[in-house]
Amino acid sequence: MGAVKGGEALGNPDRLVARYGGVPVIYVESDEDHYVFGECWFKDRLSRVEFQPAASQCGFAGCSAVIQAVGDERAAGNPAWGIVDRDVVMSLNLWHLVHETDDTRYEQAKPFGAEVKVLRLWEMESYLADARALEQCRSELSRQSPRPVAAVDEELLNHCQALVPHAAMNAACHEIRVGGLPDGMTDRFPSRAAVERNIETTILPTKPEQVATMYRKHLPLVDAFDLVGATPKDRVSRLLRRVAGKAVLKRFSASHHINVDLKGLLANRIKEQNRVPDEITRFVEEIASV
Repeated sequence: MGAVKGGEALGNPDRLVARYGGVPVIYVESDEDHYVFGECWFKDRLSRVEFQPAASQCGFAGCSAVIQAVGDERAAGNPAWGIVDRDVVMSLNLWHLVHETDDTRYEQAKPFGAEVKVLRLWEMESYLADARALEQCRSELSRQSPRPVAAVDEELLNHCQALVPHAAMNAACHEIRVGGLPDGMTDRFPSRAAVERNIETTILPTKPEQVATMYRKHLPLVDAFDLVGATPKDRVSRLLRRVAGKAVLKRFSASHHINVDLKGLLANRIKEQNRVPDEITRFVEEIASV
């Protein structure tokens, strides 16, 4: 939905109501995010709130597009909010928020204003890395009985731990302004130790010297999100604040030879199981009640 431009529209509230029906808009980063939020998780709220990909407003996608779209709409007098992935704080070099392990301090920061929700987990896909939904999809696709959820939690913990060095390496590369690692880079490595060996012996030698120093600086900062001694489920939840959710889904799919994109299936399974994340539900409900 484009912003209304010009004094005539801003001076005539009836025109706004006629065009938008008075429904507030939440801008999201991509068409995939729009599907998860608008066509799946919150479809039953669409009479009270509308989801739109930010590209529909400003012509490009991503976190910066959401921030710009919300600003443009509000400048035009239209009610608008946004949802962006946590990884935006690294994109914009807000390192104090990248490393913030305290949820309360993190959520109180509101770096883009109260109208733009910065997700608690690293990216939207992190919320889809859900043990029950993943195992239901795996069992259906493989025509096998589902495993106990505790076993899936253990597997996801292994995947998340394997991605700690991946996250540290990408932070180091971002800080030095060199290319980082793709989401699927760790898929062939069974453990964190194997990922670390590959980074140390194969990847770091190809990077500028400063990257190795930065990588070793970031490694304990990513590890700080882990809750050693807690349940695997709780440890996964904490690590998903910092490791890439897309990479977790890729590792899970690779380990089970799943060759389809699971995102839509996972979103629907989470909705069917009445386990849409409370954090996002509260934000949407607050807007829907405006």
